[in-house]
Amino acid sequence: MTIRRQYSLPNCTLILDGLSDGSSPTGIADSRPLMSSLFNAECHFVGAKQPLLGGRDFLTSLVATVSNYAQEFLSGISHPLQSQTPDSLVSLVKGDSEHVHYLKATLDDNSTSISKAELSSTGKPTEIKLSTVQLFDLLEAIDQFLADRRTLPDIMVPLQPVRKAIAQPISAHAAPAGLGLASLVVASLISYALPAPQSVTAPKSINNPTPVVAPKTATPATSPARDPAKPAASKSPSPTSTLPTKTGIITEATQIGFLQRKLQRDLGQNWQERDRIKQAANFQVKVNQDGNIVNYQVVGQTTSAQSTLTPLPKLSTQSTDANQAIGDFDVVFDPTGAIEVKPAATLQGEMSLGKPITEAKLKTTLAEQLKTTLKKSLTSAKPLDPKNLNYRVAVTNAGEIADYEPTDRQAAKSEGKTPLPKLAKFNPQAAISQEPLAQYQVVFGSNGEILVTPR
Repeated sequence: MTIRRQYSLPNCTLILDGLSDGSSPTGIADSRPLMSSLFNAECHFVGAKQPLLGGRDFLTSLVATVSNYAQEFLSGISHPLQSQTPDSLVSLVKGDSEHVHYLKATLDDNSTSISKAELSSTGKPTEIKLSTVQLFDLLEAIDQFLADRRTLPDIMVPLQPVRKAIAQPISAHAAPAGLGLASLVVASLISYALPAPQSVTAPKSINNPTPVVAPKTATPATSPARDPAKPAASKSPSPTSTLPTKTGIITEATQIGFLQRKLQRDLGQNWQERDRIKQAANFQVKVNQDGNIVNYQVVGQTTSAQSTLTPLPKLSTQSTDANQAIGDFDVVFDPTGAIEVKPAATLQGEMSLGKPITEAKLKTTLAEQLKTTLKKSLTSAKPLDPKNLNYRVAVTNAGEIADYEPTDRQAAKSEGKTPLPKLAKFNPQAAISQEPLAQYQVVFGSNGEILVTPR
């Protein structure tokens, strides 16, 4: 059985194709079977013309090389026992400036024929210039893979403790090896001018990496003046408002809820080929904090041809703005015409509908305003549907519809008959800062009436 596993970050995606032996200890089909062998590995970077490709030897070398480099880069301690060997398929070296790194890969015997053909045109290993942000995303992708015990569990971080005699001069700056490597880069991304902190807190587990934060008392080092003729070095993504992120990934549950509902609405309103989908089509979809689809990738047995039957090609912006935080979602287009949208990442906190407006007088005024707006938006006094259509609608203190969702299948099916899609204005800043909203139950009655009641 062929399996594809994908570990995606804003600037890097690690894709692994392998096989399962098909065995199950319980005798019941496993919904996420163990990948026991690998026949193809791909490492894609935003902005790179081609990915790095290879087989198991390539992947093992990538994990070892990048892990070792990260330890040396962050601690300043050379790891002589773990240095790259002459026959290593992957090498990673510092560039001509502090935040430039060169990742080079040579094809192994298990590489795909396509990658061999590409290499033969130059006769040289593939080399990619990485920024520190891209290196950070590569580390996080490797961390996710290593934490996934359902994918090649025999491949592990090959790091070993550095001998005390080597580490003693700057032992205060060293971080433990092999635990949440990607999180160790956070300290270097806080500010390119900051010196190494006097002490750091090690991540507790590779499964839940915790960013390393420099002490507040740290004093910025003096940096040389930049030549105005040269472009400024690229900076790491800055946090947006109060939005909690992890390496540019949106994980705050309520914010994800806003984006999830908007994505569901956008896909539903633009899916024109519902009757042509003959089997479920699965995708991983990335949405930025403005609620726009950045890009998407097919998952499992879904083909690129199936994607053309969905609204994804039309709605995808293909944006590469590194300053935009990203929300990851698993999306399934079902042959029945239903669309399933679920968060792909582990979320922080409990998902809610946002902070409620509690002032009674304001809620009454907004309810009357909402009802008037909905009535004026209807082109006819006739009922929209033979059945009642029920929706939850959230309104800002200015009276704008900021969020809504159908509360049953009939409402979801008939959503396009209502004025809600045209009236709703997604407010990303309100979603990020969780601006208080007045929540209402709206019913478009089978008798033509509109009922608006507080929730």
